[in-house]
Amino acid sequence: MPPSTTDLDRYVMHLNHALAMEAALVDHLEKRAAAVHQPELKQRLLAHRDESVQHRNALHDIVTSLRAEPTTAAASVQPPVATGLAGRVLAALQSEAEDRLLDDSLADYALEQYEAALYGALTQIARNLGYGAHAGRFEAIRQQERAMAEFLATHQPAIVREAFPPEAQAA
Repeated sequence: MPPSTTDLDRYVMHLNHALAMEAALVDHLEKRAAAVHQPELKQRLLAHRDESVQHRNALHDIVTSLRAEPTTAAASVQPPVATGLAGRVLAALQSEAEDRLLDDSLADYALEQYEAALYGALTQIARNLGYGAHAGRFEAIRQQERAMAEFLATHQPAIVREAFPPEAQAA
């Protein structure tokens, strides 16, 4: 039995949310790659940008296949929001380039984890509504997001060392 109109509308809403997010991430990853110093990290960010283009295109195709209107909007990718004293401290830290790179790295890791969770949910929604082919595509994307999060996690120590170089040990 096909999903109800309400379920289909909600599904499309979540697909368009993911589509807007992927559209924003293409530009975001390009800017992040330009800002980092480590060649391996820069290369992986650009490769993930290309994956995000593929994710965006897949989402667009899925929304279109459902005879719905794909969004043309892009979400905004922002650093974590903090208010009051914490916000002032964060703003001061972000004025230092090394701290900005560290903060952006932490935010990127969190974002990749969010994306993996989102695509996990879309996989389950698609299965529940009878769209098995969509579920397979979402699961593949989820694996790519998890791989990117893991890559970022393994490169976190280098980013921390860049922001806070180890002091020479006194002999």
